[in-house]
Amino acid sequence: MTKKATHTQWLFRIFVLGLTILPPIVYGEEVKLFQNPPSAEEMGKLLFPEKAAKPKTRSLAFSPVEAQSAPKESIAIALPIQFDFNSATIRDDAKPFLDEIGRMLTMAQFRRERLLIEGHTDAIGSESYNDWLSRQRAKAVKQYLVSHFDIAPDRLRVVGRGEHRPLPGKDPNDPLNRRVELHRMN
Repeated sequence: MTKKATHTQWLFRIFVLGLTILPPIVYGEEVKLFQNPPSAEEMGKLLFPEKAAKPKTRSLAFSPVEAQSAPKESIAIALPIQFDFNSATIRDDAKPFLDEIGRMLTMAQFRRERLLIEGHTDAIGSESYNDWLSRQRAKAVKQYLVSHFDIAPDRLRVVGRGEHRPLPGKDPNDPLNRRVELHRMN
């Protein structure tokens, strides 16, 4: 083995190690996991903080003008949307989550907003099957929102992430990894 081959092997190992350490940094957007359905208003504030309704008052108030701060960053939302085993059929107990998403998307201040719907699975099963299943589940969520809330299909994009992005600190086989995440697209 030549010295150059050994050097290349070490660089490759460092690169692979970096890939295993970096995904939380590369995919650094904060994800808020909900166990109970958040309200449409709460989801809107997290996903589109600059569009969230500001309180309206009747009186005039004067305050000093401050330098404009950087806009708040949006937070992705992870919801435990449940499906029948080994299928993309949405269970009834998941519908309250979806109904709040639909309500949010029909609110006046969010009517032009677009979402990326990411389907995720745990690591049980083959990688290729989990990729396919996660995409089918994301499509089912999109179809629910389009058919029940008349959301324009072009406002919703779907992607299946399979088992590739487990929740930080969770075992890849943890059922909490079976989830749908919402990300803003605007």
